[in-house]
Amino acid sequence: MSKIAAVGRRHFVGSFAAIGAATVPANTSAEFDQACRTLGADQPPALVLVDQHFAEREHAVEALRQRGAAVILLPAEPSDRHPALDSIRTLIELAAGANILGEY
Repeated sequence: MSKIAAVGRRHFVGSFAAIGAATVPANTSAEFDQACRTLGADQPPALVLVDQHFAEREHAVEALRQRGAAVILLPAEPSDRHPALDSIRTLIELAAGANILGEY
């Protein structure tokens, strides 16, 4: 298993294949849940890049984190909702002690 994996819809994971990431296509919530359960079951990748489309599948994402993988949600296309950016904003605010990014 590669040290980096990308999980999500085909247009999302395809771009990460070029950098050597393991790609795990998932087009439905059920496929995403299954991918998270089986992804590196013996040894998970160090970093898992997740399609923001599956942000609501928190239990599956948390299962990856519990196995030691760093999980980052990334937006695959423009959207009114930005759970991936909200998560990154929260981490930066905690680290910096202030909102240094402004509004988006």
